[in-house]
Amino acid sequence: MRKKRLRLNTKTIVAITLILLSVTIIVGVMLALKSRDSMKSIINEQMLGVAKTAGALMDGDELAAISEKDAGGDTQKEILGKLNLFSANFDFEYIYIVRASGDGKFIFIVDADPKDPASYGEEVVYSPALGAASKGKATVDDISVGDEWGKFYTAYCPVMTSEGNVGGIVGIDFDAEWYESQIAKNMIYILFVGVIALLVGGGIILLVTVNLRKKFDRLNEETTSIASDIGTLLEEIHSESGYSEIAPEAQLLAGVDTVTIEEIEGEPYGIEKLAAEVKAIKINLKRYITYVHQKAYTDGMTGAGNKTAYLELVRNLNDKIAEGCANFSIAVFDVDYLKSVNDEYGHEMGDSLINGTAECVKNVFGTKNVFRIGGDEFIAVLQDYSADDMEEAFKRLDFEIKHANAALPKGAKVPIAFSMGAATFTPDIDKAFKNVFRRADKNMYKNKDEHHKNSGNIEE
Repeated sequence: MRKKRLRLNTKTIVAITLILLSVTIIVGVMLALKSRDSMKSIINEQMLGVAKTAGALMDGDELAAISEKDAGGDTQKEILGKLNLFSANFDFEYIYIVRASGDGKFIFIVDADPKDPASYGEEVVYSPALGAASKGKATVDDISVGDEWGKFYTAYCPVMTSEGNVGGIVGIDFDAEWYESQIAKNMIYILFVGVIALLVGGGIILLVTVNLRKKFDRLNEETTSIASDIGTLLEEIHSESGYSEIAPEAQLLAGVDTVTIEEIEGEPYGIEKLAAEVKAIKINLKRYITYVHQKAYTDGMTGAGNKTAYLELVRNLNDKIAEGCANFSIAVFDVDYLKSVNDEYGHEMGDSLINGTAECVKNVFGTKNVFRIGGDEFIAVLQDYSADDMEEAFKRLDFEIKHANAALPKGAKVPIAFSMGAATFTPDIDKAFKNVFRRADKNMYKNKDEHHKNSGNIEE
């Protein structure tokens, strides 16, 4: 028996082919635009992550107080030392600190360029991102800005003072040519894939005239190839943006619960593979952003919130106080005799005391509520906590300290010991967060004085 063969007339074949080609072009354009935006977002988040990490190392009060007479002094040298750590470990052009001059302009106060540093007071070229940073928002330039040093995209991170004002702004310049070349390479790659897809579509027109089945089989093969190409593109984005090389933590995030090419090779159709690759991009990007955020707001030594996270919380609480809806208590902690311990036993023992203090406080008050605001100073901020709640928490903290010291190895030279003080927000008395903090700090120093009287011979 002779098998029937499905035949299509020329007009139908051309119509179907044109529809397929149109869809291919639209999908290619959408993928190109999406890929460009994703690439730009990844690069911007990387830039901003470096700026935030550098900003977290700075003291806003110190930056606000720097004047021209401090140029070349110990304070500036200390700040330059911190900035140079980033110059040696990250790939960017320049890192520096600027400040608003009070007349709507911005000036350099510290420049880490070893060859041609800007002088103190030299005006900085303004950009919208710099303006946003001066209002307390860390951001990246949308367009490149040129000056006498070149043309750059800059990430700005404000450094807040203890009063919640912008004391200085960390600026990190990334070469505009490098930045735009990353975007351009990504777009060229996508366009190349699109051209290949179009050429394949043209070939399909000829194949359909011979055999409809072969035509659709070939279309499926090429769609699968596109999915594989997108997977390769994902790997290139990670590599070119430094995603997997920033830190071991980033490598772990890139490999946990992600969708890989190997995991989707069993998918029968190219479109499913393409969808899986898009999912992989989304998952990895989300995890990278989470990693950068954690690095920017977490104290690397103790795992508590850092000063940047603390100052952000202070601003939020001051807003609530102004709105009349604040209800919180705070506790301030200071490691006892740390200087004496460092001098007699070394800084490793001192760091052990700091970490031990952090663990005790976090175990009682919760990690998300505890912040390291100085070398040996911590603060716990508790929403909807009354004075009675805080008293009960301190009892649990005493038990936690005893338990931690009991678990120390025999012969441990220095037990965990720290002073503490608390205060509760009182609407009729407290007009700002700092009022509550001062009471808690005062109570902490009373507690420290008691420790000194009891010890008799140990000095801070």
